[in-house]
Amino acid sequence: MAELTPTTHTTHTTETSFIDLSANENPLGPSPKALRAIEQSLSGLHRYPEKDGDPLRDALALQHGLNREQLLLGNGATELLEFAARACLSHHADEPAEALIATPCFIPYQKVIQRAGGTLVSIPCSLGEDPLDALLAAVTGRTRLIILGTPNNPTGSTIKQTSLERFVAALPKQVLLVLDEAYIEYIDHPECADSLRLLAQGHNLLLLRSLSKAYGLAGLRIGYALGTTALIDQLNGQRQHYNTNTLAQAAALAAIADQDHLSATLANNRLGRDYLDRAFRALGLNFLPTQANFFLLEVGDGDAWVQGLAQQGIRVKPMDRYLLPHHIRISIGLPHQNQALVAALQQLLHIRAEPQLNQPCSRLRIQQPSQQSIQQPIQQPIQQPSQKKTQQRLSA
Repeated sequence: MAELTPTTHTTHTTETSFIDLSANENPLGPSPKALRAIEQSLSGLHRYPEKDGDPLRDALALQHGLNREQLLLGNGATELLEFAARACLSHHADEPAEALIATPCFIPYQKVIQRAGGTLVSIPCSLGEDPLDALLAAVTGRTRLIILGTPNNPTGSTIKQTSLERFVAALPKQVLLVLDEAYIEYIDHPECADSLRLLAQGHNLLLLRSLSKAYGLAGLRIGYALGTTALIDQLNGQRQHYNTNTLAQAAALAAIADQDHLSATLANNRLGRDYLDRAFRALGLNFLPTQANFFLLEVGDGDAWVQGLAQQGIRVKPMDRYLLPHHIRISIGLPHQNQALVAALQQLLHIRAEPQLNQPCSRLRIQQPSQQSIQQPIQQPIQQPSQKKTQQRLSA
């Protein structure tokens, strides 16, 4: 695999030089072919984009073995989720339609349901638990929509094929199941669900895919939906012309054709996932196994850990909005970024690694800490750093 080169992130701050492991972005950045496609498209920006994005739709349809009419482009997958929510939940003034989600899940699910005028029904689930039985038990005559992430954000958990087959077979015909598969490229577990097979069987199913994650195009906001021809035609009626721009379409078309870059992305993620899995275990941290490009860790005072890592130049995701104040979410980075993360965690836990962290990830071995040394710093809040001190550390 080619040498991995980090991207410099300045999206969330004016501070310089930090490692951003908070947004589940591709640390390799976009495909070089996608960058060239953008450059080649610049001279035509005085023209409107392809209204329906047919060249990109054709390429994606060929990749998935579907027809163009089964695919719809969106300004990010979230726009397509808005279309689905409005189609299912609007026009029920007498008796508002219900939409089910299993929490914790991606926060925008709740917002699109509320904006569409539906009744939100949240089903609390244990972290990493298969939510399908609980969701099915909550279905009523008013249920019209179920939204489910697989892999789920923020847990990284997935649904097994056998479980999903039973679930869709038991759903009433009026219920649309939306599977948010933004992280599907990272899955390598053989028992995970094959949603395209279920779609081919004609189930009332909408699959959402993203080019923001594994394809590294988060800044261009482009995603797509896969469904039956009738469903895609219904959702297309809500779409404005030119909803995806020229640069996004050109970059996406080049990105999906660059299998070498995708392979490098997935290889880097597997390497980082295995390394961090071993490191977290050695450090005695509680975490969920993941099929995505991030981990969910239980750390005690989540905000204190976010601040403590920020002091060392590493940004991670607080989980308060997900009602998980004792957790943080950490994206998988490049090897040297993962090493820096582990070193920072060791410092917060007052643990020393042997050998030093300049060793390659695959050769790193961390001494098993005593239970007392692990629990004490987790139970006691880390001192909140001052803003001035944080900026100094981040700039170093």
